Amino acid sequence: MKSKDWLNRQKKDYFVKKAKKEGYLSRAAYKLIEIENKFKILKKSSKLFEFGAAPGGWSQVALEMNPRIQITAIDLLELKIKHPQIKFYNEDFLKFNYQKIERNFDTILSDIAPNTTGHQSTDHLRLSSMIFDIIEVLDQLMITGGVFVTKIWKGSEEKEIIKILKYKFNKVSYFKPDSSRKDSVEIFIIAENYKSL
Repeated sequence: MKSKDWLNRQKKDYFVKKAKKEGYLSRAAYKLIEIENKFKILKKSSKLFEFGAAPGGWSQVALEMNPRIQITAIDLLELKIKHPQIKFYNEDFLKFNYQKIERNFDTILSDIAPNTTGHQSTDHLRLSSMIFDIIEVLDQLMITGGVFVTKIWKGSEEKEIIKILKYKFNKVSYFKPDSSRKDSVEIFIIAENYKSL
């Protein structure tokens, strides 16, 4: 999509307007609100790790839903929210030293995405590669019984991702929020009850 077309779509987008009006940093906030309304993960959480956290819309929602939650967030881009309960690392998650943080997270969220090329299968493979890398570090971060939520763009690697998650978690579900654009191949995977193998 050309940047001009994208800007025009953003201007007309109901959730973009709603986010501005309600003070959220991105329209993605509504996706997490819908996930929370269905799966009730944030209210039960005490320690949250978030991949691809910028600009901070999901952190805003997490703090709103659960004012006691402690958040550790990572992104190459700056977080536009400052809060005493957010510890932010402005780093590449692939190069991050996970040994320096405790393995005590009951919730891990990922709304991470690569820069898109516009070629659907290429973009899917690039995002899938990031998800595989995140799954690799779950064992270093997550406690038994934890929940992992990730965005995925539907495509060829999806079955393999689901297969690995079913091995690591007791329950794996798909969810497409109403706030996801109708023409989008985006869907969310909610993996519950981490087995801590």
